[in-house]
Amino acid sequence: MNIQLQTIILIFIRVTSFIVVSPGFSFKGLPSVAKIALSMGITLAAYSAVPVMEQEAGTVLFAVLVIKEVLLGIALGFITKLFFTAVEIAGNFVDFQVGFSMGAVYDPSMGINVSYYGKIYYWLSMCVFYLTNLHHVVIKSLVKSFTTVPISNSNLGDFGVEGMMKLLGIIFEIAFNIAVPMMIVALLTEVILGLISRSVPQINVLILGMPLKIVASFVMILVLLPTLVKNIQTTLPLMVKYMNEFMQSL
Repeated sequence: MNIQLQTIILIFIRVTSFIVVSPGFSFKGLPSVAKIALSMGITLAAYSAVPVMEQEAGTVLFAVLVIKEVLLGIALGFITKLFFTAVEIAGNFVDFQVGFSMGAVYDPSMGINVSYYGKIYYWLSMCVFYLTNLHHVVIKSLVKSFTTVPISNSNLGDFGVEGMMKLLGIIFEIAFNIAVPMMIVALLTEVILGLISRSVPQINVLILGMPLKIVASFVMILVLLPTLVKNIQTTLPLMVKYMNEFMQSL
């Protein structure tokens, strides 16, 4: 196996591992052929910008490099997935406050049980991801990773474990910040229901409460939609920042 072929294979493995994990490029319903075609396209485009291996790797070393590329691609894809998950978690927070979390249904496109606002927030983030051309920036960052961590480098250090743990904490903070406006609305609705219950005891708040919270959430999400989109638009570009920081930490 010559050096050029080994280089192409290693590039393809990192790109494919990334695409399989990253939600922005891989949906559960997307055919495998399309994923492979996308991986091949990015691989061929990146090949000219990737330094070729200095010498041909032996069987053992090549196997180690393959494992490294798989782990690296998965890690980079996982970072992008975390930010989409943050937006989805924000929707789940809202669902819990409104009461929609009890009606979670299976989403075949995501492969998990999702609640209504969680799904809305997720697909809204996906729209922002593509409409702002952030997918182009992510692909550029992925190609740049071959310069930061060359394919011939078999040492990954501590693999950025500490940074990943910190990132998980940041993700929950982001999710809470995105969900705060709607959570405040749900809290105010609860306060209003409490006041109604005290002032008009004849009204059954348990029966009135659920429809009122649902209607209030529908109205307020329309009112707060520009703010929500702006928050998502501010959040998603952070994935590129943390991808680059992760690569530099290796």
